[in-house]
Amino acid sequence: MFFDFKFWKYLTNPQQLAGELQRTSMRGFKKRVLFVFLIGILLFTMRDLWGMGTESMTHLLTTKTTADYIIARYTSLVGAGIWAIIYMSFHIFGIAYILSMVMGIPYKKIIPLQLLTTGLLLMEKALVFAVFAIKGATVNVSFLSLGPLAITFLDYSYITVFLNQLTLTTAVIIALQFKFIRSYTGIKSWKGIFGALLIIHMSMALITAAIGFIPIEDLFRVVLGGGVGHE
Repeated sequence: MFFDFKFWKYLTNPQQLAGELQRTSMRGFKKRVLFVFLIGILLFTMRDLWGMGTESMTHLLTTKTTADYIIARYTSLVGAGIWAIIYMSFHIFGIAYILSMVMGIPYKKIIPLQLLTTGLLLMEKALVFAVFAIKGATVNVSFLSLGPLAITFLDYSYITVFLNQLTLTTAVIIALQFKFIRSYTGIKSWKGIFGALLIIHMSMALITAAIGFIPIEDLFRVVLGGGVGHE
């Protein structure tokens, strides 16, 4: 017996996906993975082309030649595509491995669940990008997160970036993972599953916030041979 992986069907009913994975084999899944990767790469490169996250290159217009700026833009575009692949690979395969180790569920059985959650993350990024594009400006926090609330009484700091990682999508993803894992394992107690998922997502948010404070702009200037101070 086989079943087809359908994104919208299992997004609203992860328990059914858990049951299907235990009873039958799945077909056509690799095509869905490829499709999500293509959509993700397209989204990340479109954001880069529009200028989202490329503020560090603005100084090149006045401090470097046009050729330097063009090379930097192409490099940034390629980097956005590579980052999209890394981002989606981590959320699909990396998180699946972590959940498999923690929850004792076969690794390959969690990958379909993570494809659902990665799709949700891409939809969140697409929505934020669309709003920014319509407004013609970007901000450092997402309106779907706790970031805007935090920045009203805190400076832009590590705590603000951390809270910016905790979005409505995060809550939905935890709910999806919780329902799937509880259905697949048959565990009656919810506290252990929910606690483990909460720790995993909080840890990810802490790590992501820390990465956000890496001086990317300074590193970028070093790669290009120095900034204004070296002219």
